[in-house]
Amino acid sequence: MSSKPAKSTDKLAIGIDLGGTNVRAALVTCEGDIVAQEQRPTPAIEGRYASPAALVQAMADCAAPLFGQADILGVGVGSGGQFDPRSGILLSVHTGDPAFINVPIAAMLREQLGAPVFIDNDVKAAALAELQLGAGRGYQHLICVAVGTFIGGALVMDGRIVHGAQGLAGHLGQLLDYETGTYIENIAGGVALAQHAFASGLLERGQTTVDLFAKADSGHDDAARFIADAGRKLGVALAGLAHALQPEVILVGGSVGLQARYIDAINAGLQAHLMPNWQSIRAVPMQLGTDAGKIGAALRVYDELAP
Repeated sequence: MSSKPAKSTDKLAIGIDLGGTNVRAALVTCEGDIVAQEQRPTPAIEGRYASPAALVQAMADCAAPLFGQADILGVGVGSGGQFDPRSGILLSVHTGDPAFINVPIAAMLREQLGAPVFIDNDVKAAALAELQLGAGRGYQHLICVAVGTFIGGALVMDGRIVHGAQGLAGHLGQLLDYETGTYIENIAGGVALAQHAFASGLLERGQTTVDLFAKADSGHDDAARFIADAGRKLGVALAGLAHALQPEVILVGGSVGLQARYIDAINAGLQAHLMPNWQSIRAVPMQLGTDAGKIGAALRVYDELAP
């Protein structure tokens, strides 16, 4: 997939963002403009994803109303998980749930909707949108990191999303924190951040990272230091990757990652460890917000199918 503008076509693409809370679908032009959109709750059982079939049905139900509004070129999906983007097969999910291993999600959705379907990890979809329309415009080499519930990522080299041997490149949550030897996701991701803050007495039961950042913003020094330490550790981990890839910029997104004090902490970690010829690299916020995933998923359709 390239960073050049999407090709012209009379047909429109649908982009779907399959999230843990909501399924969002949008009718998107080849320029990345959203014409119409729909939203449905993501089906879940006892706080976990419902079956793959239930998720596919939810995506189909969310996208179906958009089919009546335009001639559809195809459907793109961005979802958490580990995908082979060539086959559209979900290889695994973060929890290791066996029900989600080697599931042909794209083929299942194609059967429901009767249109071509392309599916990939949600951060790769967001990265494609940012590359063409957002904070990544004008760059050819960049790292995208999304810090929300967990930590996801995507790599762009020579203006193209890097997929690796099986399509799995970019899972940045598995970078190591050199001080502890644990995955950075287990230190700086949203769930880990809240859990550690609770264990440290900074949060009460039921509170989340929203409350932690609110405390820091209201002048709570311990909360501010706690966030700064987590962000700095992520910045140090990213510095190692930056030395290997030499990106021009690092784009940061996600509900946690977009917080200004968190990005500042990432940059503090980067600058403390980058060698002189790498010192220009900075972490900056993504620009397209929650629309990035569905826009990027639709742009993938244009890149694959538009003449």
